[in-house]
Amino acid sequence: MLEIIAATVEEATAAERAGADRLELVSALSEGGLTPSYGLIRQVLSSVEIPVHVLVRPHSKSFVYSKADQETIITDIDLIRELGAAGIVVGSLTADGRVDEGFLGRIIKHKGDLSLTFHRAIDSSRDILEAAEVLADFPEVDRILTSGGHATALEGQGVIAQLIEQNPDLIVLPGSGITVERAEELLKATQATELHVGSAVLVDGQVDPEKVKALKQLLAR
Repeated sequence: MLEIIAATVEEATAAERAGADRLELVSALSEGGLTPSYGLIRQVLSSVEIPVHVLVRPHSKSFVYSKADQETIITDIDLIRELGAAGIVVGSLTADGRVDEGFLGRIIKHKGDLSLTFHRAIDSSRDILEAAEVLADFPEVDRILTSGGHATALEGQGVIAQLIEQNPDLIVLPGSGITVERAEELLKATQATELHVGSAVLVDGQVDPEKVKALKQLLAR
């Protein structure tokens, strides 16, 4: 499963044409990704046929959310569900760096049939392996998006391999800094079955079908 990041309708349709299996729809990539607008979500969903998972992150200040932030997230999830997306990508931590289990429970109650990916908030947690164990206790959480607690998934590949080995019921989705040239190394080291990429498949700012094809061939081995 190859997930490609998209921030515009044009990027989404280009990724689908190139062979992406799934999209993560975001805005404000310069801030690490934020919740896209209602209009963008609606336009992308009407323009592609592959599954679209929508990032739900109201700001880039931290992954510790105030009550007002939490209400914003819940409202966004309700809208995303009503629009017919396939999933959400969301995460929240407590002030001491643990998974915010109470708020995660609220998210689960509102998500309906949406697939749930706990995003790279886990990389900012106090103990990434402990956080994954907590998430594994929630059957409604389908996957975690992670760089293994490092700047890139390649640097964190040892931790990612541990996460995959210790949490067989969770899909571990490596993301951040993945390149076509080193993806094979990452896949062999981690035994990951999915990849999350953005710039890895771009040439001059455009999705390159050959790069997408190369990554999909690696995943199929």
